[in-house]
Amino acid sequence: MVSIKFTGMDKLARQMNSSSRKLEKELTEALGRAIELAKTKSQKLTPVDTGYLRSSIGGSGGYSFVRGLRAGVGTNVKYAIYVHENIRSRHTIGESKFMEKGAKQALPFIQKEINKVAKTVTVHIAK
Repeated sequence: MVSIKFTGMDKLARQMNSSSRKLEKELTEALGRAIELAKTKSQKLTPVDTGYLRSSIGGSGGYSFVRGLRAGVGTNVKYAIYVHENIRSRHTIGESKFMEKGAKQALPFIQKEINKVAKTVTVHIAK
């Protein structure tokens, strides 16, 4: 007969529970940094006439949030969709698809942040 005995399972269960909370906290913080970068990149690409649209992204007239594992940034300015989607329009400053392009430019940073979080939590579990 073969018998197998696992030891330290209580400690592993505690570490997993603790790691779950740590993972959520770390991911929330990483999302906050990622959304801030996406906001900044999008603002730099936003066409400027008066500057209102650019300043509204993530600011007054817009929104930026991190709730749990969800995050977002944008604007509530009514004409923003027209400026964003009108690819035929030529701008002296900025370009169309500014939110989309800003988010895409932030992707490598977001991936690095997620990788850092995964490494941190893996080390935490292994303790």
